[in-house]
Amino acid sequence: MIWLSLIPAVVTIILTFKTKKLIVSLFAGVLAGTLISKGLIGGITAVGEYMMDAVADKESAYTLSFLIAFGSLAELIEMGGGISGFSEKVSKWAKSEKGVLGWAWLLSIITFFDSSFHTIAVGTVLTPLVNKVKGSKEKFAFILSVTSLQLILLIPIATAYLGYMVTLVTNNIKDTGITENAYTLVVKSVFWNLFSWIMIVIAVGVTLFGLGFGKFKIGKATEEKEEFTKGHIEKEELLGKSVEEYPKNSKNLIVPVIILLISTIFFFWWTGKSKATGFWGALSAAQFSVSIFSGVIFTLFITTAYFMMQKISLAEIEVHIVKGGEKVLSLVIILILSWALTSVTQDMGFNNLISESLIKSIPKFLIPAILFLISGIISYTIGSSWATWALMMPLAVNFSINSGVSISIMIGTVWAGGAVTDIISPLSAQMADTSFGKHLTTSFPFVIAGAIITTIAYVAVGFLT
Repeated sequence: MIWLSLIPAVVTIILTFKTKKLIVSLFAGVLAGTLISKGLIGGITAVGEYMMDAVADKESAYTLSFLIAFGSLAELIEMGGGISGFSEKVSKWAKSEKGVLGWAWLLSIITFFDSSFHTIAVGTVLTPLVNKVKGSKEKFAFILSVTSLQLILLIPIATAYLGYMVTLVTNNIKDTGITENAYTLVVKSVFWNLFSWIMIVIAVGVTLFGLGFGKFKIGKATEEKEEFTKGHIEKEELLGKSVEEYPKNSKNLIVPVIILLISTIFFFWWTGKSKATGFWGALSAAQFSVSIFSGVIFTLFITTAYFMMQKISLAEIEVHIVKGGEKVLSLVIILILSWALTSVTQDMGFNNLISESLIKSIPKFLIPAILFLISGIISYTIGSSWATWALMMPLAVNFSINSGVSISIMIGTVWAGGAVTDIISPLSAQMADTSFGKHLTTSFPFVIAGAIITTIAYVAVGFLT
């Protein structure tokens, strides 16, 4: 009974919606699938097998290693006073709310490689300035959210998301007859992530003209329910306190970022030069995962040497490298479980659930819009773009093969739908020094507007392609 392949995803979605605990929900989804397909004892042991298979896959291992190394690099930059130093520089130039918001866009140039790093770094740099100019914290939280995931998703080089995206596409086009390079498909799909493009246009409008931000609200701002003990909260507050260990130095942000960009591009060329002629040909033929991992490892090594020249001890550097890796552990677990969930649903026949005849019965021009809406609803329900992409990518590939809609368009709709949840970000609210409730009620009207415009745009794309 192929329909049973829906159960792991349904279990994950319902539990995430009810508990807001993604790791537990993903695990429950994987377990539900293995119990159905392999029985009680076999199902329990199969959970570990699926997780280990995900880790053992070479592309996946490179992605996880990149994220850990990147977490270490971000922690080193913060420890070395790079973020606080840059904040001091920026404060001399931002004199109004519009100016502060403009800097949130400009700072993306050197913080684009990871959305969490961008949010934390830019939030740390600019929040004091928002208060200084008496700007809207909720508007700043909205701009922070858009300039993190939405903008970063459109940059096809040296980002924390890109490794996962390429690995996900690689795994889902295996044995489908699709011969195009996964990285090339991801680059092409960037143009069809219409939601991110539209939200960027809206956010630019909010930055320059306001667009009535704050006047239109949906819902009522309420404080989040306390779920932890007083002792746990006090402990987290202590751990979250920022301590300036070394003098502010903006070069300790700028230099590592420049090294990361140059080295990543170099390794793209190096790993692809034997397979193609010319610089751009080499980039398109590059071993993507090897290149981004090599770039961040090289940057870590050079940054370590650079910091040691500033009399920062090797022992201190080592501690923060480990600490940075620990900070991304939850994301690593989420990715492993997401890949395991994809594998178990595929083994249960999920790809065969929607028949070719059913797909062909749907008007072709509606298919991109339908997939975007389904992805967006799931994304907003479970609160994770990563998990949404893992759940929806097999469906996108299946729809493309059986409907004739371009595979790059279908992949783009999945990125777009998954990105819906990240417009309203608890981290952005925290870094902007406002409540999540206020961030939600003021941003939600613009999310709805963006989703409606995107749906109409995908219908138009369906007509024209």
